[in-house]
Amino acid sequence: MVRVLVVYDVSDNAKRLRLAKTLERMGLSRIQRSAFAGAMPAARIKDLERAARRIIDPSTDVVHIIPLAERDWQARRVLGTPIWGDGLARHLLVVA
Repeated sequence: MVRVLVVYDVSDNAKRLRLAKTLERMGLSRIQRSAFAGAMPAARIKDLERAARRIIDPSTDVVHIIPLAERDWQARRVLGTPIWGDGLARHLLVVA
């Protein structure tokens, strides 16, 4: 399993919603309005890329798919009140 961070800027509301639902179906969780993260088999990253390509308009939209080693994920710093899977703040995590 590989941690994956997906951040995007999609101009069309319908495409943006479709991309978000696709990311959720692939097992990723929303961590910000236009950012999802989660773990998946490395082979599934190509599937994720193909799915995003089918949804976006590359002349106006951008999707970043960033694989992360577990140590990189563990080294992240979250400041403020994050949102998790269901969009609700579950707890405050502040790392100094």
